[in-house]
Amino acid sequence: MMPGFIGRTPVYDRAFNLFAYELHPCSLPCQDEAQPERFFKQIWQTLRLERLTGGQPGLIRLPLALLPELPSLPWPKEKLIVYLPQETLTLLTSEQVNRLASQGWLIAISSDHYDSQLAKDLEFAYIWALRAGAPLAAIQTELAALQAKGVKLLVREVETRDQYEAAFAAGFDYFQGRYFEFPRLIHGTHLPANRLAMLHLIARLYDPKVTIEEIEDLIRQDMTLSYKLLRLINAAFYGLPKKVDSLRRAVIFLGLNRIKHWAMVVVVNAIDYKPQELLITALVRAQTCEAIANQLGRSDAEPCYIAGLFSLLDAIMDAPMEEILKHLNLIDEINQALLYGGGPIGQVLQTTLSLEHGLCHKLPLAGLNLEATLTAYLDAIDQAEAIRRQLQVQSK
Repeated sequence: MMPGFIGRTPVYDRAFNLFAYELHPCSLPCQDEAQPERFFKQIWQTLRLERLTGGQPGLIRLPLALLPELPSLPWPKEKLIVYLPQETLTLLTSEQVNRLASQGWLIAISSDHYDSQLAKDLEFAYIWALRAGAPLAAIQTELAALQAKGVKLLVREVETRDQYEAAFAAGFDYFQGRYFEFPRLIHGTHLPANRLAMLHLIARLYDPKVTIEEIEDLIRQDMTLSYKLLRLINAAFYGLPKKVDSLRRAVIFLGLNRIKHWAMVVVVNAIDYKPQELLITALVRAQTCEAIANQLGRSDAEPCYIAGLFSLLDAIMDAPMEEILKHLNLIDEINQALLYGGGPIGQVLQTTLSLEHGLCHKLPLAGLNLEATLTAYLDAIDQAEAIRRQLQVQSK
């Protein structure tokens, strides 16, 4: 049995494009001190890195005891970036670190502050990662010197706009943190007309009284939406008995609720927003929330799916969640989950977010089978990556 879980969070470049995923392995508290090492070995043996990352690079912090086993790691070294935190570096010599880098491993030095001696000793570092909030202006010359040597700069745990703007002004190459999941509110508290129109369309899709006929009429009114929706469904569900060539057939195979979800994906993808990775994250969350609810034998799997799918709608729309929910006729339990993380649905959503960030010790829900949840999470990633590819084709 897999004794843990491994989540992922995006790392962005300066243009808000996806650069990599930071991987977050975690396991439940255990008296066995060797469990983390065993868990990592099981991950190596049973999972392909590209399945976790969709082919993007993955950044991961390994237990110190496993660093000597890197040469036997089956994951491709050109796609794996090994985090070496400051506390780990105190237990290693610069020769050991440089030897790993000279063997072709990509090394990311992660520290709370810039250390000039460390920068001098670790000459093969690929990335230097600093925690957001470090006094960047005072070390501008040193950071520029690192970049001149080919070292990339990454800022971690960005929580506020000020932290992001300071790192951007300092020339950082990559950015990671919860800041990107919040609305930037560049339009104030009111939605611009084009996004308000799309939100009204989503509201009509999610009207609890809507019928199949009304959904069909609504989607048929926009030929582009209808075309893109059918292409997306056929790409995401390639195992269907036959090609879906009409909305009616799609409803028969997949059900009305699922059609509404895919229509919402197409609508949201038409919005000019950054970063577009938010939609992929929301899709993974939705399916994971649904799987957790099903695993626990709950009757609210569909509302849990909706909560996951809508969990980043404020960041996508650049508007407060309160403002968005005014235009949607969602049940109060979903609203409470999205606004406050409260209620039974909020527990499922917050559990999904904790797993995503590798916080197995902070799960609001107890009694989860992490192996089954990880399988569902990987399936969710597979489907989200298939959708990503189809959306990329549609955007060309």
